[in-house]
Amino acid sequence: MALKVELVTPSRRLFAVEADSVTFTGTEGEMTVLPGHIALITAMDPGPLSIKSASGTETYAVGVGTAQVDNDHVVLLAESAEPLAEIDISRAEKALAEAQRAMRDKSFYDETFAETQAALGRATARIQLAKR
Repeated sequence: MALKVELVTPSRRLFAVEADSVTFTGTEGEMTVLPGHIALITAMDPGPLSIKSASGTETYAVGVGTAQVDNDHVVLLAESAEPLAEIDISRAEKALAEAQRAMRDKSFYDETFAETQAALGRATARIQLAKR
C-alpha cells in the first residue's frame, strides 16, 4: 500500500507521486504520514519536507501551509517549496538577514508583520536544510 502525495504552491503543482511516507513540520513538530494514517487537516510550519519511496528520498524546503490526509492521499498546500538541490545558501542567508532586519522594525500590529515573519521562516528553513 502506498500514499499518493501532492505538493502544490500558489504558482504551480510541483508533483503528484506515490510514496511510502511523507514527513513535514507541523505546528506541533515533525509529523510523518504512513499508509493507513487517520484523516486530518493540519497547519504546516516552514521546514523540511521529505518524501520517501522505493526510488529514494526527495527533500524540499517548504513555507507555511496546510496538509490534508485522507484515504492514503496527502495534499500539501505550501506558500513556497524549493527542492534541496536548488537551494542557494548565499541567497537564503541574504534573505534571512533582510527579514531579521525588517522584523526589528515591525510590531505585531504592523500590516506586513505576517509576511515578514513568513520570509524569516522560509529563509531559516532553506539554510537549515541546505546545511544538513
